[in-house]
Amino acid sequence: MPNLYPALPSPISLMHVASAVLLAILMALVLILWGDPRAPILAIGGAGGAAIAVYLVIRPLSALYVAIFLALMPMALRFGIVYDVAANSALALALGAWLLNIIVQRQHIQWNAVYVLMSLYLVWAVVTLLWAPDLILARKELVAYASGVILLLLISEQVRSIAAIDGLMRVLMLMGWILVLGGLHAVFAGGFQPGERLQVLGMNENLFGVALVLTLPGQIWPVLRSSGPNRAFHLVLSIFFILCTLGLVALSGSRGSSISLLLVLLAFFFYKPMRPFGILGIVLVVGMFTIAPLATDVLVQRFEDREGGGLGGRVLLWHASSRLVADNLWTGVGIGNGPSELYQYVASLTSIYADRPAVTSHNPLLEVAVETGVLGVFLYASAVVLAVWQFFRYGSRLQTHNELVASYFPLMLGVSVGYFASWLKGGGMDAHPTFFILLGLLVFPARLLASGRTC
Repeated sequence: MPNLYPALPSPISLMHVASAVLLAILMALVLILWGDPRAPILAIGGAGGAAIAVYLVIRPLSALYVAIFLALMPMALRFGIVYDVAANSALALALGAWLLNIIVQRQHIQWNAVYVLMSLYLVWAVVTLLWAPDLILARKELVAYASGVILLLLISEQVRSIAAIDGLMRVLMLMGWILVLGGLHAVFAGGFQPGERLQVLGMNENLFGVALVLTLPGQIWPVLRSSGPNRAFHLVLSIFFILCTLGLVALSGSRGSSISLLLVLLAFFFYKPMRPFGILGIVLVVGMFTIAPLATDVLVQRFEDREGGGLGGRVLLWHASSRLVADNLWTGVGIGNGPSELYQYVASLTSIYADRPAVTSHNPLLEVAVETGVLGVFLYASAVVLAVWQFFRYGSRLQTHNELVASYFPLMLGVSVGYFASWLKGGGMDAHPTFFILLGLLVFPARLLASGRTC
């Protein structure tokens, strides 16, 4: 199967290899002359990093996969400044490699309206810096949005073939197993006590379930794309993954994630290729409640807990957010400053959040409206609606276009329903990497059919 973005011509490849080697030698000489005892280690690390960079520069799609993998990395595995440098470098390298390939191959960028709208929202968010009270908070949020928009751009422009979507699904599969193995370690070797909410790899309990929902396609896709013994192997793995996901989400006590998983399984019932997974999931849910009720005790207690009012206090937060939006209808309070400004409005309604310096709206659309006003939420919501519209318009055509990806539409439809069920009442999800990756997965059918590539 040919690669959508082939390797660069050999003269350019050799030029980059030579440049990287020269740079590594210069770095080594500088460090050695500097007299730092760590010079040899740093020199070897620099040379290794240069070699990896060269490898990724001539393989833009691989560079994108690395950037996505690092963007989804759980908090406990992010080793301070080392992770920040690696993640930012990987994203910059992926963008640079794609642009370089575009220039060398003299290709035209086929702009998709979804990331055009998201880019316009990013521009408007920059404008709100003019009245944002805290520029440090604003900068942090802008970096998150810029990173997400770049990921969305690169997914839309590069994941336009079956081979490319296979690679992206492998990234999701790997990240999904990291989350599951981290969860199993937390249960059996992490000091977890029954009755407590399970926390995995430093992640928020609600975000953990959402991440598992997003990585679910990576487990099911290989089953749909294989046959014979290979299919049986992937089927067993997917069953074990679903079982672990149901159990871990129940132990985390996340009501939203639990509802999302049930919605995914129910959505699978409506399409024949996905129906076995839906039936299996429901059977596992029933079995878990009957055979291992202790695993669901925390979740049941969370559903019975009415502290904070409806939806865990979110109705109150939405009311406070609507008041803040009404007072700053056209401009918003400035990008990144929503949680700190919202606190005063929430404090006037309840004392439940008195010990918190900032409070999120727990609804991405409200969070966007609070920070960027009417224009901002219009651009942001339009991008989401357009991505969903493109998915329905082009995704349903995949069944007649190519049998290899006929199951992509029902698979992603179920996962999207589950994801958005949690997304709509999640805090800080407006600029989360999972959101932009999902948008990229939704626009894939349109990009595949537009490119005319089927391998």
